[in-house]
Formats: sequence, C-alpha cells, structure tokens
Amino acid sequence: MPKLAWLACLPALASLAAPEARADPPISGQYGGLTLAVSGDRVSGVFSEGRAGNGSDAAPQFSCRFLLRGQLSGGRGIVQTWYPGEEAIPGNLSFESGRASLMLRENHDGCLMTSGDMTQQPYSSVVNRQGEGWVDVALVKADRAAFRPAPGAPAPRAPYVVEGDPLVVLEQRGSWVRARYVAGSRAVTGWLPISELELASPGSP
Repeated sequence: MPKLAWLACLPALASLAAPEARADPPISGQYGGLTLAVSGDRVSGVFSEGRAGNGSDAAPQFSCRFLLRGQLSGGRGIVQTWYPGEEAIPGNLSFESGRASLMLRENHDGCLMTSGDMTQQPYSSVVNRQGEGWVDVALVKADRAAFRPAPGAPAPRAPYVVEGDPLVVLEQRGSWVRARYVAGSRAVTGWLPISELELASPGSP
C-alpha cells in the first residue's frame, strides 16, 4: 500500500482500537463515597469518606464531607459543592462507562487526607448500590437526630444518626422529610425534621 494511503487509514484504525468512552444515562445510587440523587436533569449529592488514623470508624481522625447540586446534560454537568457554613467550590460531574466521576476546582477540608486530590484526578467509582425513589440528599447538622415513625412523632432513643452523617431523602411533608441512612451495612428509614438537616436542594422534593 502506498505510504500516503496508509497514513490516511491511521485515524480510522485509531478510532477502532480506542473507542471514545460514552456518557451513560445518570442514575441515583451510591458510587463509593459519593451518594447521588438524580431527578430528570437535576442532580444532588453528598460525599462522605473518613480515615480512622488515630480515631475509629465511628469517629475518624480525618473526614471529607460536602454536598453538591447542579444540572446535567448528556450525562455531564457543572455542580456546586459546599459544606455548611463554608464557601462553595465548583466542580464537574460525569456519568461514563458505568461510573460517576467528580473533579473539583479546589479541595474541601480534610479531603487530601482521606480521598486524595480531587483537583488533579477525579474521584471515580462504579455504582455499588442503586437508589430508587431518591429525590434529594442531606447531611445531618444536629448533634443527634432520631428517626421517627411519622412526622411529628416523639423522638425515640434509637435508631438515630449523628452530625455529618449522609442521608438520602425519599419524601417531604412540610417541615419533615422521610430519609434513609444508607452508609452503614443496614439501611435505616424514618422521618426527621428538616431543621436537623442540611438539604442539598431545599424544597425540591
């Protein structure tokens, strides 16, 4: 084959050898430390990882926690990420080849010690638990928040979540949400007052 004809074939051969990664339809679920709720083109999420170090799994020495929300188009979008009381940091979220990937403009406090540098390389994980009926996510901001069997019911001794725990929101009724704790080995569901939570998308459910 003449040399010029051979060179002309190279782009086609390269595209066959290394096809472009395709964007997947975004779905709600847990992607490692990233919990995402997708509703149409809207996404909300919470990231939560910790490193025990001199602490314990229940009270890690270092932790990386923040909320996110944004709009998606074709499985990709720009999101705003923040921890309550701190300045927001923009980032890019994508769903591709069966996984979700998040890259930030700056790292949140504690993330370099737990999850690594998200500004140089995206945090990326396949879905390890799909979420059905998830409409939002939240972080617990109260010292202790007990799950109630119904809105307005007295707070029982257990089950409960503590400050910084991530939750998924299934339903909202006035100033109450039905939420689920999915970070542990066993999912727990119940009603919590919104005043004890920081919702990623307030009033969206």
